[in-house]
Amino acid sequence: MIEISLTTTEHGTHAGALRIADSRLWEAFGSIGLLASHRGLTPWPYTNWGRAARRSLLRSAVTLPGWLVHLFRAGGGTLPSFLLPVPSSARQPDLDDEIALLRAVSPARVREELERWFPRGVPVEVRPLYADPVARIADLCALLPPYVRAALAPYEASLRTVTDDDILLRARVLATQGPDRLLGTLDGGISRRGDVLRLHAGPPGRIAARTAVSRVVLVPLVFGRGASLIGFAPNGVTAVSYQAEGAAVLACETRPGRRAGGDEPARGDRLEILLGRSRAGVVRGLVAPTTTSDLAALLGLAPSTVSEHLTSLVAAGVVRRRRAGVRVLYELDASGVALLRHLDNRRRVNAPSYETT
Repeated sequence: MIEISLTTTEHGTHAGALRIADSRLWEAFGSIGLLASHRGLTPWPYTNWGRAARRSLLRSAVTLPGWLVHLFRAGGGTLPSFLLPVPSSARQPDLDDEIALLRAVSPARVREELERWFPRGVPVEVRPLYADPVARIADLCALLPPYVRAALAPYEASLRTVTDDDILLRARVLATQGPDRLLGTLDGGISRRGDVLRLHAGPPGRIAARTAVSRVVLVPLVFGRGASLIGFAPNGVTAVSYQAEGAAVLACETRPGRRAGGDEPARGDRLEILLGRSRAGVVRGLVAPTTTSDLAALLGLAPSTVSEHLTSLVAAGVVRRRRAGVRVLYELDASGVALLRHLDNRRRVNAPSYETT
């Protein structure tokens, strides 16, 4: 466990101590962690993605380094911080820029962190990295772009929508209700006690000393299930990942509007039997805040059809409508979440986290 002392005042956490930033590199590592930690099927909602990603990586001849896989497994799903440069919150993330920061990590830092991770000796699987950090990091930097093209590029639009909406909504919570409320909404391998963030990260059984930092950067990850990723910058800034809302969008591999059989429900699908195939698809597509046009593109339905379904679902009290700038977003209300929990083959769905009233 790693504990981070937050900058606080007599009124609570100082707002300037928190920022929210996206990272394509961290998202890539989060997805690699899921593949590395699960030799068979990845858990829902990543199961369909995991199958497709493994097939695509095999076709593309992309093989994950053995030392990287071992680091994930030894760390319970997380990584040493030298692999995780702190993302900038000033602009949209650029994978090439983040890879350049990774490439610049010093060999001394790599060896120092590996020795702390493995106090009884660096295991044989990780010794290639320890022996020649420059070469192994260079190999990883060369591997990351083809990995992203094979495993993540087909889902880029959904990933971007989920993280952009998550950042927008968390920023709204930070601005209107303050950092303490924001920290209380975080999911993933992270919890809070008083002015300390507790990260359930690192090799099992290892306790890191409490670390005081000047600022915390929160990084939403669609592939953020399990242990949190954590990165440190020399200026005292610490970045911590958390599970973004809406990861279940990856479960929508089948597109109801493009399957044969019209709106006939699938056998054994209780949600489709109750609502019909296309309307059930709309409900499943609303696990992340979504616009009518984005939802229509995801499901392969006409925007007018999706709009009609949304109107009915709003009237039924299972979906709510809200404005975010110039966009109108739709998302599941508490009743919609309950509907999915009880009827959608017992899949787990998080309750809405963005109540601002």
